[in-house]
Amino acid sequence: MVERWRPETHTFHLPIGECTITLEDVYYILGLNVSGLPVSGSNFVQVKQICQDYLGVIPPDGATKGNSIKLKWLKDTFDDVGENASELEKQASCRAYILRMIGGLLMPDKSNNRVHLKYLSLLGDLNKVSQYSWGSAVLATLYRELCLATKPGVISMGGCALLLQNWAWYRLSCVAPESPKPWIFPLAQRFNSGGLNFAKVPHNDVEGYRKTIDHMMVEEFYWRPYLGFQHEVSEEDRATWSACTYLLCYHIVEKHHTDRVTLQFGLHQQIPQPPEDMKSYHEVDMRRGIDDNWTWVWREEINHWNERHNYVLQGNIVQGVLCHSTEYMIWFRQHTKLFISVEQYLRDPRLQPPSYPRVQSTSQSTPQHQYTAGPSSSSPHIHVATEVPFYDPPPSQYYVPSVPEIPTPGYPTEDGLLYNLFGTQCTTPESAYAVFDSMYNQQSQNVMEPGGSGSNPSTAYIEENDQNDDEPEEPQLVQRARRVRRHRTCGTGGHLGGHH
Repeated sequence: MVERWRPETHTFHLPIGECTITLEDVYYILGLNVSGLPVSGSNFVQVKQICQDYLGVIPPDGATKGNSIKLKWLKDTFDDVGENASELEKQASCRAYILRMIGGLLMPDKSNNRVHLKYLSLLGDLNKVSQYSWGSAVLATLYRELCLATKPGVISMGGCALLLQNWAWYRLSCVAPESPKPWIFPLAQRFNSGGLNFAKVPHNDVEGYRKTIDHMMVEEFYWRPYLGFQHEVSEEDRATWSACTYLLCYHIVEKHHTDRVTLQFGLHQQIPQPPEDMKSYHEVDMRRGIDDNWTWVWREEINHWNERHNYVLQGNIVQGVLCHSTEYMIWFRQHTKLFISVEQYLRDPRLQPPSYPRVQSTSQSTPQHQYTAGPSSSSPHIHVATEVPFYDPPPSQYYVPSVPEIPTPGYPTEDGLLYNLFGTQCTTPESAYAVFDSMYNQQSQNVMEPGGSGSNPSTAYIEENDQNDDEPEEPQLVQRARRVRRHRTCGTGGHLGGHH
């Protein structure tokens, strides 16, 4: 997925069009609050003072590095809080646990073993923790890490790989494993308990993922996978999902370009305007000023976020099948590079069966219900094979991966860890610990497999006004060159063509 990320638009360029991870995905997959105050403040902290005030303990020298603290020290120090602990000790343990979540799962850096203590300043009053938009901070961090990972020579990335992986599995049926677990909230729990079946999709094969995505069909992308999932959502959260605004997390500012992926909200996609230039934002890091108060530095962007209800998507609802128009696909093909696999995997008939039947995929969510994007509501998401005149090729040209069967979703539960810590409650029940530990282990042991955050990313696109000349042509039969066998050396010199 990193190979298909475009830093200038914050979208993935797939053969079916532009798509991206939105605040809606963050809400459903991680269960985080996406509306509220931006996660912002100053990078500067007095390590000993802030730890004494909010954790009740001054960490030893080996437990800190700069303004960061080791996750292992937090676990060893605060994991075993007894029933007889005081209220202050319980609160300190809760803050330490939230720090571990931030540094180990939600917004990890490349070290994946430390967390910056700037977040601790927001955890002073546990009753106000849920007032912050942690979901937008997680998405801003992931956007920034994806943008950095596209640079040549980068071999790793931070950010919430669990969100990236689950987004791909819920959206792209051609790469999603089968899971026996029902849909429960947050949806990341569905893939974190083992028992996944990769028989019909690539597994531990980077080239296999590239080929599968290159050959994906229109109906193999779920534009609205969460329709029908039985979960109550507030109107404020629902409106925030489609707001085209800034996402902030301290020094990080990224644009939530929902205007380029309106089909993900059930609206017709128009040819988008040129994206905002984010280069100046990408050049800012914490080294710019160690004591900068980012609430003041990004005051205009924060005001834009606070007025996000003015930037909710508006448009015409798609009736029936969700797919891009011919006009859009013509424009899209002229501004991107659809295929990134090596040419032999796209053209060699020995590697592609001559014909495959068309696949009709089923909706991931049943029963279906109406969905609101801002003040509008849309029709249900129906996944059926459809003819798109400009894009959809005859089935004989492309290999169509099998589509896994998706179990019917069950009713959600509200006892997930992320809901308890970042929702309306700030408790740490044992069931919540179990959910976080399983999510953390999944991210640590199965980070997007070999092609994810640890792969060597590269962008695959051409300049905006260039024509795409790298599209595959009709497959041509490749004749294998006949092997020329040499005579064995006989010792007489006859093999030298008559010269003795």
